Order: sequence, then structure tokens, then C-alpha cells
Amino acid sequence: MLPRLATAFSLFSLLTICALGPAPRSVAAAEPACTPSPRPLTAPAALVLSGGGAKGAYEAGVAAALIEGGLAIRLVAGSSAGALNAAMIADGRIERLEALWRGLTRDRVYTLRTRVLFAGLLPGWLTLLALDRAGSLFDPQPLRELIDASIDFERVRASPIRLVIITTDLARREARLFDNRSVTREALMAAAAVPGAFPSVEVDGALLVDGGLTGRAPVLEALRAGQGIERAVVVMSYAPDERGSPPTTMRRALEEAFETGMIHQIRRDVELARLKFPAVELHLLTPSEPLWLRPLDFDPAAISGALERGRADGRACLSGWATR
Repeated sequence: MLPRLATAFSLFSLLTICALGPAPRSVAAAEPACTPSPRPLTAPAALVLSGGGAKGAYEAGVAAALIEGGLAIRLVAGSSAGALNAAMIADGRIERLEALWRGLTRDRVYTLRTRVLFAGLLPGWLTLLALDRAGSLFDPQPLRELIDASIDFERVRASPIRLVIITTDLARREARLFDNRSVTREALMAAAAVPGAFPSVEVDGALLVDGGLTGRAPVLEALRAGQGIERAVVVMSYAPDERGSPPTTMRRALEEAFETGMIHQIRRDVELARLKFPAVELHLLTPSEPLWLRPLDFDPAAISGALERGRADGRACLSGWATR
């Protein structure tokens, strides 16, 4: 029985693309994180969030610093965990966003489905078959309860900040967008539903999953939707000098392939946005040092460190911009 359980949990580790990182380091003062700008803080801005599971704590810290520093955010867009952050920013209570992240634990986001646990009791290839038939590794109920407890959709609908949430329709192989009026709990669940980890979510008859498959940092979608935007800040939770782990195991190879593809997609979309929207001042804000936090590592100390690093980098970003 023990070897079978080990097989199931090895597959669990392989498919969820998660590995615990080292403990977070102390937060030092950050160097200026954005390109200097003569435009005032009152210039209409879009904030674009790329998510990344627990790494979304960094985005929350950045958003808090930018808002408290007076940046005129008129539009917020996000995918994956960035979609949940974006909805809470549109809700208008930034203090609740930080409090949510500081109180977040793994059990409040996901738990293993019962049938996944029982798959470890089956012989050989039946383990793989049972995992396939399970549909997903995680039970979505904790995430559903988290969204219900955190977001007031009436406040989002009445918000002066325009919201853009991106999901993916795998059957149609295209993106599906939601705004202040159309966003729902199910849309946010779909935006964070990494295929295989969480089940797809039915919205208006379509099965939707993580928007990161079609737009990890939906800057192009945000600028198409946001008329009058003069500045866009795209937040990516990977430091420029951050290196991956050697792909010496299958799990490591899948992890690094996933994250490498995500990083390059974000950078490519930012450069494409610069070409398509030359009048918009674009900034790619990344951590001033590695976060040492994996997407499914909801360790309170690591999350607190990511929040503080985000705040420091957000303040450093503002320091190079005109104040009026």
C-alpha cells in the first residue's frame, strides 16, 4: 500500500507544478524599479497583474504602494491570481486585499480531492486512470468560499475603476473577457483554474479555465478596453536575475518549462503593447530580488515577505515619476 500512495503523491507533485522555495530574505530598500517619467501621477493609469498563485502577494503589495502613493489607476486587469487581486482593487478596499493575503493559508485556497487520495490505493496503471477520471487534483470549494468572503460584486459593478478579467475557453481555443458588469464568482474561479489542478468552470454554457493560457499579463486586452489610458504598469513576480532549477527530474523540467513560457509571454506582450500603443507609457515592474516563493507555497512568512517586497518596489517605482 505504501508504494502505491507514494506513486500517487509523486504524480501529485509532478502535475501541480509546485515546489517549496527557500525561506524569504529580509526586505532591503529597493532601487528605482520603473523607468523615470515626466508624466504626473494623475495621468490615467492601467495596472496589469499576472498572478502566479502565492506570488500574487507581491502584486498586492505593489498595488497598495501605488494606490497609497497617489497613482491614478483607472483600469485594472488580471489573470489567474491576478484576476482575484484585480477584482479586489476594483472593490476599492485595498486594506482588505493586504489583510486577505496576510491571513491566507493553503487550506483556504485548495485541498486534494478525495478520489485523488484514493487513487494511491489502486494498483499500477489504475492509479493513472483514476487521476485522469478525477478531472482535477484540487477541490474548488475552498477557493469558492474565499471569493465569496472577499469580494463584494455590487461594489465592483459600481466602481470607477474599470475591470478586465481574462479566462480561456479551451474548446474554442480563445480568450474570454469579463468586466465590471459581467464578472461573477464563477468567472473569477475560472480565471484561476489551472487545467489539471482545478476543474474547468461553466460560465454561460462554456467551460473556462485559467486566463494565463491566452494572456498571462493581459496588457493588450487592457489597453484595447481602456480608452484614455496614458500609463500602464505590468507587474511580473519574477526578478530579472532569477534563475530556475536544473531540470534534473521530470517534475523540475515541467515546472521550469511552465514558468519559462510564462515569463517570455509576459515580456513579449509588453513589447508588442509598446508597438501597438505608442502613446501609452509602459513599465514592466519586477521584484528587485527573487521572492523565493513557489506558486502553491502559501507559507505565511513567505507571503508576508512578498507583500513587503512588493510595497518597497512599488514605492521605488513611484520615486522616479513626477508628482504633479
